[in-house]
Amino acid sequence: MGRTKRLKELTIKDNFMFGAVMMDEDNCKGLLERVLEIPIDRVDVSKEKSIVYHPEYKGVRLDVYAKDEKQTRYNVEMQVERKPALGKRSRYYQSQMDMEMLLTGEDYTELPNTYVIFICDFDPFGKD
Repeated sequence: MGRTKRLKELTIKDNFMFGAVMMDEDNCKGLLERVLEIPIDRVDVSKEKSIVYHPEYKGVRLDVYAKDEKQTRYNVEMQVERKPALGKRSRYYQSQMDMEMLLTGEDYTELPNTYVIFICDFDPFGKD
């Protein structure tokens, strides 16, 4: 196991620092507006939201989970390690987020928009 970093050694790529910076609603809102090029009035931010529906099935831990005034949901993940199937991972995260959006009997038209954003310090398409 690696040594514990001191606070002054942390960068935005460290899980603790990324979470601390993104918990500030202005920081999170600013990042979302820049990445998605959409205006957002306000966001409510949660750090490390876990979604586990059944112990037999793979759950997810969302690094940063936010909701805006239109009920749009955002998941923001910092990726510093190249792992296989990043696209499928993103798809799975989004499907798990959708699972808690509709109650029995509700129409699919009521499903809010969701975004899963992976910020990578590498080319996720392998072209670098």
